[in-house]
Amino acid sequence: MKRFLFSIGFYILISGVIPLWVAAQDRGLEYFPTPNTRLGATPNPKKQRKGEKTIRFIIVNNTKGTLAGNRCFEEALAKMGFQYLAMPKGQPPNQNGFARWTHNFGVKFMIVLQNGPFWKSRVNKKYKECKYGSGDYVG
Repeated sequence: MKRFLFSIGFYILISGVIPLWVAAQDRGLEYFPTPNTRLGATPNPKKQRKGEKTIRFIIVNNTKGTLAGNRCFEEALAKMGFQYLAMPKGQPPNQNGFARWTHNFGVKFMIVLQNGPFWKSRVNKKYKECKYGSGDYVG
């Protein structure tokens, strides 16, 4: 009985794999083509360039809590897709509080979509790591 079941399984395996292998040979393609070895591939510049993230800006009135100039923190924020932009009250894009609030609301909504709902806790954790790692206790 074991030989019978083994022979049926072996037959199903052979009858399924060999026709696929022969069909691949007839087309002149490899059995498991990959993007790097595909025959007749044409380069696509859009897919080959490095993905660039759009950097969005959260407008703040002062630099408190932003570690302005700290390279570690700025690189961490750039990986998340945003930066803090310190702009005093009364500057042209920051003329009133409502315009700043609506802009920041849109930016934070996009950040939630990109990085998840707990992005702020990750930013705070990175803030502490960069602050104590570089000795920047003032900012």
